Amino acid sequence: MIALLLILFPLAAAFAAWRIRSERSARVLLILTACVHTALTLCCAVLPPSRISLYGAGQEWIGFDDAGIIFLLVTSLLFLFVSLHAVSAFSAEGGNCGLLRERFFLPCLLGFLAAMTLVIAARNFGLLWVAVEATTLVSAPLICFHRSGRSLEAMWKYLLICSVGIGFALLGTMLMAVSARAAGAGGLGMAELANASASFQTDWFKGAFILILAGYGTKTGLAPFHTWLPDAHSEAPATVSALLSGSLLNCSFLAVVRFCQIAPESVRPFCNSLLTALGVISLAAAAFFIIRQSDFKRMLAYSSVEHMGLAALLWGCGLESVAFLHLCGHSILKMALFLLAGNILTACGTRSVAEIGGLFGRIPRNAVLWICAILLICGTPPSPLFVTEYLLVQESGFLFGSLVLLLLFAVFAGMTMAGLNMCMGTPGTHDVPPERIPAAERLCRIPAAALVIALAAGAALAVLFNQGVL
Repeated sequence: MIALLLILFPLAAAFAAWRIRSERSARVLLILTACVHTALTLCCAVLPPSRISLYGAGQEWIGFDDAGIIFLLVTSLLFLFVSLHAVSAFSAEGGNCGLLRERFFLPCLLGFLAAMTLVIAARNFGLLWVAVEATTLVSAPLICFHRSGRSLEAMWKYLLICSVGIGFALLGTMLMAVSARAAGAGGLGMAELANASASFQTDWFKGAFILILAGYGTKTGLAPFHTWLPDAHSEAPATVSALLSGSLLNCSFLAVVRFCQIAPESVRPFCNSLLTALGVISLAAAAFFIIRQSDFKRMLAYSSVEHMGLAALLWGCGLESVAFLHLCGHSILKMALFLLAGNILTACGTRSVAEIGGLFGRIPRNAVLWICAILLICGTPPSPLFVTEYLLVQESGFLFGSLVLLLLFAVFAGMTMAGLNMCMGTPGTHDVPPERIPAAERLCRIPAAALVIALAAGAALAVLFNQGVL
């Protein structure tokens, strides 16, 4: 029943937030919900599954396996960090951009947490589809928060493209049910289908997985289905971008993983080949667009495409546990990067790399963290991503590994060039209120804490690798 409470408590908080008129009460509610969700998540991590799951009609509807617990911990931790940052950023955002001042923002943000939790907890493929669609509906208004023409376009692109993807996922789920009929499975429960997977009709399942990968892969941001992602991530507020990249993409990737886990043994090489193909396409697309990118938030969005592609490559190469580790490291680092990007935007008033310069002199704390985070997201030791990317190259063989290394180097070159151009050179001439600069400097605490966690995780992974555990 704790799993159900993890979903219902944020929903109740969202309804309460809709009725609240006090900004102070809204901030307290946001932090309280994040803390309670984190506490319940820790309970789920230590309690036996029988005390967590929700059963009905003879099957498990809501519960957590090992992968679910990992992603739940990451999602809850990221939401707590983002909530603390949002409250600190409230006064710095100013004017009509105050994150907690708008009545719709907080209910949608809390509903987003509930929907992502439901995606992770769903143990029925029908419920999983509903949960993924719910994440689209509740997160779309967050993208359009600034009410500009570009943010409105990004929101509609997000809604339309992801809704088409969700339609493909629904058709794939139906074909998977047809495949399971030969095995006598009468429902869409994951445990029941996993037990009967050996008797699936393999041709129907292959067709189902193609549609599933196109459908949920759209929400995951895998190229060539990623076209909504750069606009949505760049136009949304920094806190929302951090959740979209750090949590939502993980949830969508988990939806693909659920189908891989029930695939018959004879079909798994086919599924892994498709994941590998989309992983290479995603990595290549990200490298191409990052090198020529002039908007630093869009650059981070294409970095997310890159890392979801790397996760697909890791899974396709049979390194499933390493793929989970890679996604966890990416989530922490990308959250820090998007929050720092929001600080830079607050201090400089522009997203253009060419128009920003002299960050070391203007906002030195954020500038140092920005460079460090870029190096870590590119896999520079002691980043946790260095170990996972090294294992991928090692497993890929000489030719394929060389291709992956070349694309990774292209991404590294593009991101570090942009980061150094922003931190050095002549400061921009944008008219920004003077109080914004010290306010942006005060907002570096949460990104700094995230980078410390990432460095500790990278050191731990390096030790485990040296000991032969990985």
